[in-house]
Order: sequence, then C-alpha cells, then structure tokens
Amino acid sequence: MSTLKPPIKKQSETEERGHWGSRLEFILSCIGFSVGLGNVWRFPFLAYKNGGGAFLIPYIIILVLVGKPMYLMEAAIGQFAQVGPVAMWKDLIPGSIGIGIAMTMISLIVAIYYNVIMAYCLFYLFNSFRAVLPWATCDSKWADARCYVRTSEITAEDLEGTCVLDELGSCTESLPQTSSEQYWEKVVLDFDHNGLERFGDLGEIKLDLAFCLLLSWIIVYICVQKGVKSTGKVVYFTATFPYIILLILLIQGLTLEGSIQGIQFLFVPDWSKLKELDVWRAAAGQVFFSLGISWGGIMMFGSYNHFNASVHIDAHIISITDFLTSLIASIVIFSTLGHTAYTLGVPIEAVAKGGQGLAFVAYPQALSMLPAPHVWSFIFFFMLFLLGLDSEFALFETVVVTVLDVHPSLRRNKELVTGVLSTACFLLGLPCICQKGQYVLDLMDTYGASLSVIVIAVFEMMTVMWIYGFKRFGEDFKCMVGFKPSLYFKVCWIFCCPFILMVIFLASCLAWKRPTYGDITYPDWAHYLGWILALSSIIQIPLWFLFALIHQIKKGKKIVSVCNTTNEWIARRQGSDEKPGFSSTTKPKNIDMYFEQMSYVNHDMAPTPPPLPLPSYWVEDCSDNNERFNK
Repeated sequence: MSTLKPPIKKQSETEERGHWGSRLEFILSCIGFSVGLGNVWRFPFLAYKNGGGAFLIPYIIILVLVGKPMYLMEAAIGQFAQVGPVAMWKDLIPGSIGIGIAMTMISLIVAIYYNVIMAYCLFYLFNSFRAVLPWATCDSKWADARCYVRTSEITAEDLEGTCVLDELGSCTESLPQTSSEQYWEKVVLDFDHNGLERFGDLGEIKLDLAFCLLLSWIIVYICVQKGVKSTGKVVYFTATFPYIILLILLIQGLTLEGSIQGIQFLFVPDWSKLKELDVWRAAAGQVFFSLGISWGGIMMFGSYNHFNASVHIDAHIISITDFLTSLIASIVIFSTLGHTAYTLGVPIEAVAKGGQGLAFVAYPQALSMLPAPHVWSFIFFFMLFLLGLDSEFALFETVVVTVLDVHPSLRRNKELVTGVLSTACFLLGLPCICQKGQYVLDLMDTYGASLSVIVIAVFEMMTVMWIYGFKRFGEDFKCMVGFKPSLYFKVCWIFCCPFILMVIFLASCLAWKRPTYGDITYPDWAHYLGWILALSSIIQIPLWFLFALIHQIKKGKKIVSVCNTTNEWIARRQGSDEKPGFSSTTKPKNIDMYFEQMSYVNHDMAPTPPPLPLPSYWVEDCSDNNERFNK
C-alpha cells in the first residue's frame, strides 16, 4: 500500500504564505469579516419585521444547529489545509475543486459591489463636516416641491400628495419625501426612476462617488498588499474601534427620551409569527450571511493559523460575538429611532426603513435631530466604513489568495498582483455608481450572492461530511487539537446542516418571485443577466467535476478515483515538511496538464515520505489514522 510522493518544492520557487502574528489577529480578523454592515441594517429590520423578540427563537435555533457547526468546520478545514479555498478543495477531493472556484467567484462579485456601499459611507462621512448637515434640510439646489424636513410641527395634511410635473408637462400626484430621502436619491445616487430600459444605458457616472470608490479601493489595497502581515496588524484598530463607537452610540441612545418605546417595539414578541415559514427562512438567511459561511473567507483566514491552533475555541468566540453585536446594534438603531418617533409624535413604523434605507435615510435623519449632530453623524459613518472594511478584507483577500495558491511563483510579487486585482475590481464597480447603478447593485446582490451561496453550502456539507466522511474529518481535527469533535457536532454536520440547508433552498425556490426594485420592475434581459451571474459561480461545481472525470477516464482510471483524497492531504496528517499547495508553479497549458498536477491517491506509486518528529500525542493520534486512511 503506497501513495504518490508529493513533489518537493524549493524555497526559491515560492514564497512562504505566512501565518498570523498571534491568535488574537485571527480572532479579530474573523470577527471583522462576520460583523459587517448587515449586522447594523439587516438584522434590526428583520427582527422587527418578523415578530420582534419571537424572531430570536428561530435565529438562535438555526445559529446553534447550522451557524456554529459550519463556522467551526470551515475554520478547522482551512487550518488543516494551510491553503486557500481552491487549493484546499483540490487536495481534499479533486472532483470538488469547483466548490472552491465557486466560493472565489462569489467573493469576487460581492467584493465589487460591497466596496460601492463603503463608498456611500465615505460620501456621508465627508459631508458630515459641512456647516449644515445637507440631509437635514431641503436645499433648493436639489430638492423639489415634495421635500419636507421632519419636525413635530408637521401635520397629516402636510403629508398629502402633491402635483409634480413630468417631462411632458402632465401633473402626477406624488407623495412627499423627507429631506434625508431626497438627499439620498437626488444627491448621493442621482437616481433614475425610469428603471433599466435599454441594455448598456446606465446613465452618467457619478464622479464624486467614483472618487469615494477609488479612495476605498486604495485603502483596501494598502491594508491587504502584504497579506496577513499587514491585515493582521490593521484589524487591531478596524475590528475593535467600531465596538467603542457602538458602545458610545448605545449609551447615547439609551439616554434619549422615547428610546424605551423603540426597544420595546423591537423586542416585544409576536408569537404568531413563529407559525410562518418565511420567518424561519429569514432567520436562516441572516445567520448564514452574517457569519459569512461558504464565502471562502473563513477557510482562507483559517489557513493562516498554525496547524495546532485552538480553532474550536476561537470559532465559538467569533460566532457568539457576531450574535451579540447584532443585538447591540439593534438596540442602538431602535433606541434612536424611538426617540425620533417620540419627538415627531408618529408611530415608529413611520421612521423605520430596511436595508440601505435604514443606514442612509432613516438613521442619518434621526442623528440630525440630536444635539451636536455633526459629531454623531461622523462617528456613525466612520463606524459603518470600518465594519465594511474588515468584511472587504476577507472577500478580496480570498480572491488574491486563490490566485497566489494556483500560481505560487507570484507570491514574491504579491503587491503587484493585489494592485492589478484592486484596479480591476474598481473598474468593474463603476457601473454600480452610475445614475442607474442601484439597479445593477441590486441584481448583483440578489442573483450573484443570495441565490448562489445556499447552493454552494449544500455541496460543501455533502462533500465534506458525506463523501470525504465525518470519521476522516474527525481524525484530521484530532491531529490539530488533540481530540475529536463531540456528538453535538457530529449530529449537526451529518444531519442538521445538510438537511436544513436543503429546506432553506427549497423554501427559497418555492417563494421565489422575480426581484423588483420597489415598484420598479426589471426587463427580461436584466433577469437573464442576473441568472448568468448566478450560474457563473454555481456552474463551476459540475463543470470542474466533469473535467476531473474526463481526465480520469482518459487515463484509464476508475471513475470513483475522482472522489479519492490526494496524497498531499494525507501528507499533512503525517507531519510532512512539504509546503501544501499545487504541485507546480507553472501554469498548465490545458485541462489534462492541470489535472496531471493533482496527486491522486495511487496504490502503485512510491511510498509517502516519513513524518517529521512531532509531539508524542500527534504521532500517536495520527499515525494509525493514516494507515487506516490508505486502506
């Protein structure tokens, strides 16, 4: 019984990937990735929309059964692999390499439009220094007759529809808009309400937003250009300072009149909502997207851990921190909105919005009514930018790491590679800041990420726990931390996670409706482009499996060999001194050469190299496992 010997790489052929400088760097980076903009604007809105406190019940159940187990699995398997998502899946099960490529594709798509939202934060941040907050007044330069500033003197009669002349001179009745809403649409976005009409017609590029987008990408580049050597130090500030700001906003919000009413509105449970499937689906989606599962970022961060790091403890800390942050952010948001509703004498539903409207319309308006509004506005948008920055690090670094793992010889030119990719992503993000860019961003989010990531997660769990097997994964886990996962994780990984994910996917399919932007519908060609965007990641899974299968058949090997684990993966458990990664630093010229570089388990080849001297419990735990594994 023997396996193909991993190819030996000289140090001159490829640079070291590096590791985190400390355990704290890993924890802070993962917290920064998981705790993002969605914790501030998505969780609070979903909570009050789906039963308030009752929403926390399905959220916690799914967090325990799916979120925490999957987070630990991804962090652990990344730590064991010591490479990025694509190289990891190639080594684990060669036929599953498409899962890694799909993860990278999703991270790329989200990194492009996520930075656009960060550009909005910078735009508001810079305008917080004006003498008068621009969204707190109806400036005649951009406001129309519908604009009004919310005060306690505004009556119901003042909010009746007004006549607005269109291009043909016809009078159309339109509801009034707050100054913050008109500022968002007319100044920040220069929004075109006509929708997507002709293919390629997105209107003019907003040059001020383009500057903010460029600045945001420059900041991202500076922070990630040296990989974990730079991001590991940056997160000491970017992942911790938002919590200081959040604490300040929490104390300030709780001292406002009417804040208790806002918090009660958020958390008073509506138990009847628990009977609705949509509430459970919303809770599952929030758990999934908040933690960042199946995006590749968790595996990428885990790969920079030392092999025997206490990843099981870190994963628990991160998932709990993410949940508590969502709760704190919800209290901050709704305490301030409660004060606004109390001051205006209106129901809180009248001042609450969801999604971007909460961050860039409702909350800025609420802040403008506080003492020293400039200070609070600056603090809030600075916090939003930092929260987004950490998440952007993980998304973009996943793409960079994939390129460097596929072509290790490029690691010595990492700064150049990062610069080229940053420039490309900036250019690809320009359509999102045109006059009709919000439609593009919405389609990218709906089709490019929301649909695809659930499919990828299903394949991820089935591959690791059903094909590779929980027993083998448990042995890998034991080699790192000294013990196997508990029965709780075994049940969750084998049964709960795959089946709950399948239910979420089926429920999403049954509830699927063609997405719209408010009352504005998209033309057919926009939906076709959306599906192409979704398939650009999903199609990688069967496509690369087919490539691997064809290659095996052409070589006269058994079809099942496409699901064999590679020798490089086994070598990690033996304590090999080989650097994990692709077995060639040169780009393959065709598919056959590409799969030739993959070292499949082969019983007719040379034996694997002997293990290095390791701590006694490693040798005892792992050597027997490898004998059983090879059989």
